[in-house]
Amino acid sequence: MKTLFITVGGSPQPILTSVKSLNPDRVVFICSDGAKGSQSQIIEEGKPCEVRKGSEVVDRLPNIPTQLGLGDRFDRDRDVILVSNPDDLSECYGKIAQKVREARNDDANAQLLADYTGGTKTMSVALAQVALDDKLETYVTSSTRRDNLVKVERGERVRRATTSAVTVERTILQVLPAFLRQYNYPAAIAELETLLQERELSGDNADRVQLWLDCCAGFDLWDRFDHAEAWFYLKDYLKYPQLREPIFFLKRVMGSREAFAPAAGDGFTAPESIRGHGYEIVEDVLLNAERRSTLARYDDAVARLYRTLELLAQVRLWEAYEIQTGDVALDKLPEALRPKYEALQAEGKIKIGLFKAYTLLTEFPDDPVGIQFASAKGRIQDALQVRNHSILAHGLRPVTESDYRQLEAAIAPFVREAIAAVVSKKSPSPVQFPSEWEM
Repeated sequence: MKTLFITVGGSPQPILTSVKSLNPDRVVFICSDGAKGSQSQIIEEGKPCEVRKGSEVVDRLPNIPTQLGLGDRFDRDRDVILVSNPDDLSECYGKIAQKVREARNDDANAQLLADYTGGTKTMSVALAQVALDDKLETYVTSSTRRDNLVKVERGERVRRATTSAVTVERTILQVLPAFLRQYNYPAAIAELETLLQERELSGDNADRVQLWLDCCAGFDLWDRFDHAEAWFYLKDYLKYPQLREPIFFLKRVMGSREAFAPAAGDGFTAPESIRGHGYEIVEDVLLNAERRSTLARYDDAVARLYRTLELLAQVRLWEAYEIQTGDVALDKLPEALRPKYEALQAEGKIKIGLFKAYTLLTEFPDDPVGIQFASAKGRIQDALQVRNHSILAHGLRPVTESDYRQLEAAIAPFVREAIAAVVSKKSPSPVQFPSEWEM
């Protein structure tokens, strides 16, 4: 079903032209109410429509639905939007938007059109805004000859209004910032892909949308730890100041991950990397936890905090002693410790979990991470009860923001201080994803 929403002003002619040209199944007229309102042209009996020549009335015609021969297709209770104050943008927008929602609820596959030629400037602006927000096909009735600057009088043509540039600008300046502040890249990607698929964009606008789409896709891949694929999306955007430092950090993360790959057994090979201090992959997971908390995904954030804690011990043991927690080599241990760990051997391997990994670090003389853990162990164990009772660990309890903050307060400072204790003070700091940027 094709439904046309159209504003009604002083002259019926552009409305007649629009309806005849677009041939909708249903017309919804947006009118000003009151004795002198444009509603008379729609619902008043007799001949309410005036044909003027200058200020002189030269003819009177029936109401517009009658002139269009709408008959039973017009329902005055259903197909008229009456605006009591046609210069009140809020009222105009609200009433039009409500009627559009009703039309969509009645028919999810309805083709909705808007022609904002008539009515007050405010009524036209309101209909145009609703059309942009609700993705209506937008039209304007204009004339190749415009002798009268007040209204369209002759030679009218209905043409599709070009709104793509406006939609792109609104999306980039108004819609995307909210998603970027939340690190909600799937939502941003969906919005941008809709623009590409549903709008006919000029070359410049298409390129601009594609640029934003590439960057959001890159950060989304990185957010899911697909570092190599993220690099291919982001590598061409180092020229943008707000993206430069995060992308350089990505190169250091890939260098750190590649160095740890033999211990992790994931065979990761970085397409491009910078060799940093080696703990960037740990910092990356910690920053990921922060982003999950910004989205209020506290269960996910807690799982990432736990993984950060575990990964720090694993990376430290590999970086400093070439020890894998999934297969501890006895010959890498101090001789005095070998009998103790040999007793843990099962199925040909010695495997140690989080706390045993940190215990091993405390058993290496003067290991900075082991020393840090020895002093923080009590509060970390207490805080980890939140994680242990969560549905993503051993329980069924949902994690609240308060729960997350408690665990974050115990783990994040320990991780940062432990890394600081083993790396050079001149090492670059980790970089969170930008929450806003301009391109």
